[in-house]
Amino acid sequence: DRKCTELEKEVASLRQKLRNESKDSTKRRNGNSTRNEGDSGLHVKRIGKIKSIYRLCVGTPRQGLLAPNARGCIELEKLGDSSTSSSVSGLEGYSHIWILFEFHLNTKAKNSKRIKSKIAPPALGGEKVGIFATRTPHRFNPIGITLCKLDRIEVIRVGKKKEKVMLHISGLDLVDGTPVLDIKPYVPVYDSVAMDVKLPPWVAGGLATQRKVTYSESSISELTSILEQNKKALQFYGPKYGETSVEETLESIQSCITQVLAIDVRSSFQTKKAREGKFQAERSVRLKDMHKESEDGSPAVCTQQLDNLLIKYTVDEQANLERSSSEGSGAEDTVKVLSIQLLTGNATGQR
Repeated sequence: DRKCTELEKEVASLRQKLRNESKDSTKRRNGNSTRNEGDSGLHVKRIGKIKSIYRLCVGTPRQGLLAPNARGCIELEKLGDSSTSSSVSGLEGYSHIWILFEFHLNTKAKNSKRIKSKIAPPALGGEKVGIFATRTPHRFNPIGITLCKLDRIEVIRVGKKKEKVMLHISGLDLVDGTPVLDIKPYVPVYDSVAMDVKLPPWVAGGLATQRKVTYSESSISELTSILEQNKKALQFYGPKYGETSVEETLESIQSCITQVLAIDVRSSFQTKKAREGKFQAERSVRLKDMHKESEDGSPAVCTQQLDNLLIKYTVDEQANLERSSSEGSGAEDTVKVLSIQLLTGNATGQR
């Protein structure tokens, strides 16, 4: 009888453990972070999610304000009995906001043993520094913070009682679907340092280095044709965003493409793939329903997804570098856009 009782207790304990793990898994899928290491665990509920021109981690800028023409929005969620629109009352008086978010596509964060204490930032050309001296997304707690420009607040009434609140933002570095944990207004007096700022040379040098981006005539013609055929072809550019003519939309989206490709600094492994034309965004699971493989035997080129566009380009390594650390990161490579195509379908269900 004693053995049976002990066995029953052990089975009950295992069942409870499985139920807890199932609950935690559900919370992660719903964008609610949870930590189970000891009594110091923290449970966080998302307040909204990002809709963005970026659907892939690779190629998304390391800092959003380096690509000021990149656009997206935060779709807020109703929390409890509070009014969603009331929660942003007064926020329109600020030009920029801090966004706290979860690195939801970071697979390493699910197993803290895979997180390394030292990493090799692309701008250091292979040298390593401590994880807390960088802004790597591979962190012990997959939480990030970014500064974005708040363009406008849109409140959409859905019926008599329901409403949808959208914060339209630009200069962002967040992938589509990113869970938002908190929003805070940017106040220069509190949040900026006027003097005595110190940066490591590799950070300062990296910020001052951008790749040269050029376009083939055919790529500009293709983009123009896309916009002429359908002014609403893009999700975050066009009439809805105040660009009433094809020329205005063309200027905005082309500026964004240039900004993103100019600062697309990657690891030495990813840089090598790009130089060899072996990075194809359309092969990603998150884009598989939006693009069909071409069978025309065209030479291998890199591709990058932005909004509803697939940009095809080549990357050429430069022989004479201004910074030795650029050799592994491709920070001084030259980029040529060869073709721009319209993606169709719906990769994320959020168009």
